[in-house]
Amino acid sequence: MAQSNKLTYSTSNLGKSIAQRSLGLVGQLSRRAGHILNFVGNFPILRNPIVRRFAGVFKLGWLLGISSQVDVEKAEKAVNELRQKFPNETSQQIAHRLIVRKAIQAGSTGFVTSILPGFAIAFLALDLAAVAALQTALVYEIAAAYGLNLRDPERKGEVLAIFGLALGGSNAVRAGLKFLRNVPFAGAAIGASTNATVLYSLGYAASRFYEAKLQADVPESATLEKIHEDSEKYLNVAIAQQTVMDQVLAHMLLASYPGKTWDSIVPELKSLNLEPSSLATIEANLRSPQPLNALLDQLNCDFAVPLLVQCRGIAQSTEGVSPQEMEILSAIEKRCPKAFAEV
Repeated sequence: MAQSNKLTYSTSNLGKSIAQRSLGLVGQLSRRAGHILNFVGNFPILRNPIVRRFAGVFKLGWLLGISSQVDVEKAEKAVNELRQKFPNETSQQIAHRLIVRKAIQAGSTGFVTSILPGFAIAFLALDLAAVAALQTALVYEIAAAYGLNLRDPERKGEVLAIFGLALGGSNAVRAGLKFLRNVPFAGAAIGASTNATVLYSLGYAASRFYEAKLQADVPESATLEKIHEDSEKYLNVAIAQQTVMDQVLAHMLLASYPGKTWDSIVPELKSLNLEPSSLATIEANLRSPQPLNALLDQLNCDFAVPLLVQCRGIAQSTEGVSPQEMEILSAIEKRCPKAFAEV
């Protein structure tokens, strides 16, 4: 398990900082909503009819406020470090590494424990406001990977546009992402697999958006429509991976909590107010789990990385790692050895 040790670094300070900033924003945004929504209209990208069509499903004020809290120096540093380590990689390849890193951070035990105490840690349910801050920082980092100035106010408008293009369609509802249409509030939770779905979908859309921006200062409506269509297709793939991840997480829960029956675990899950799609999948598979090897055969290697982090977090929430837990962790790692070697 030497390779997987790379995935266990602590993100406690990061988690605390994000949680404090984003939760504090919620009250501020409710008081400043009118001003913010007027300010939104000043971004040229948001006047595009395609962007307005898809971004309009969101209440945009809270995203704009979180964008203002992004640590641009930290984002630039993260990108520069990857550039130095992988000097021959394209912006798209660097962006992919940034997505994987954010998925690891979101699933790391240090990040989770800074937000939710007790039994909820085992299920890796993250506070929605903190998750939104992490997602927004990812978009900024991807912008930096494409050489854009993070201090330009246009980045804020692009964050809103990318959220809309990536998650403003019908597939977002299918993925259980209806919560994105509301202002996040303290205590709202997002499950680990759905968080990975959103991170990868946003990252994919951001990479496509900034690829187009390099070719034209303002992407045309036809280009934006194509980005949305491609993002919807990608989200379809991510939804399928979300289901596989939830099914594997059910295996891990059963291995980590052998003394608990499915009907004693499910109430704990329901108390976290997780999205119904993940809750239904986990509940069904706690009662009747699918064969692990068959599930791992369906697992995309991108999603294997955050899944391993999440499963390690569950294993570490108990006393020691049991042989049953180690078997699951090893099976995930063996599924995509190259992916873990590159993290």
